[in-house]
Amino acid sequence: MEKWGANAANGDKWGKETEKQLGATDLEAWRKAMYVDAIPWEYARFRQLLEGYSKIPPNEVEAEIFKIRDRAWEVAKYPCIGSFTYVRLLEFDGGDGSEMQKAIERLKAPGSQDTFLELGGFMCQTIRQLVVEGVDSARLYGTDLHAEFIELGYEQFRDRETLKATLLAGDMLLPDDEYGASELARTFDGKMSIIHAANFFHLFSWESQVVIGERIVRFFRRGSGADSPPAVLFGVHMGSLKPGEIEAFRVYLHDETTFQSLWDEVGKKTNTRWKVSMQVAPTTPKPNAFGEHSRMMHYVVSQVAS
Repeated sequence: MEKWGANAANGDKWGKETEKQLGATDLEAWRKAMYVDAIPWEYARFRQLLEGYSKIPPNEVEAEIFKIRDRAWEVAKYPCIGSFTYVRLLEFDGGDGSEMQKAIERLKAPGSQDTFLELGGFMCQTIRQLVVEGVDSARLYGTDLHAEFIELGYEQFRDRETLKATLLAGDMLLPDDEYGASELARTFDGKMSIIHAANFFHLFSWESQVVIGERIVRFFRRGSGADSPPAVLFGVHMGSLKPGEIEAFRVYLHDETTFQSLWDEVGKKTNTRWKVSMQVAPTTPKPNAFGEHSRMMHYVVSQVAS
């Protein structure tokens, strides 16, 4: 979760009092639309994560989820926080052959040195689920704009002393000179094999997405060899059956064709080539702030050998 849309260009951050970036002039109306008092999703996997991994007693799990959600909401009022979207862990629902399962197999392969980055990871709940799946946490990395979210993750999952993953806060849209010297660039550039970004790209304008794409390309390892698995970025985000800019929000929602065009532009800027696939998630569309044509979509962006 990062800056919201075109405002990234002028340095504004999405935070406690910036719902107006979404055209929400009535803050109480915004809360009513985006903040729910009951978890509206099936969340058995997230519950199992808290019971088994975090050792939270079953009768305390729901209260713990609400407590951390409410503290996160005070940091930044993202719709996915207010509506508990993050507890769904959708990427793990695909079973064999899903992109997440492929990532797990790569990460767990004998002798694997592959690395995994969760980008815009909120509390980095995906990383905790990967640990449960048997992945070595020392090769897991996560980042979010808000350091508070990372701290809340340690509280939610109760693993500050045991998790070996590298988690840090940073801004993907700093000006080039600042970004090049940032901890994000120093820590991630040239070191990642697999990158996951959920509920992320739909927060930005086309122009900001291009900048983010360029910086993602820098995160990937170089010269891994023609026989090695390609660099891959995957996730789920809000797309649209009628792609384009959502004017009120100043963000750009994609279908497969426009997301490929975006990555073609990123490729030209980085002297790389990328293949996009994207499909509508098998979930029932619900009314949301992005409009009637919006749909949750799974996407994969794979590097193509030159």
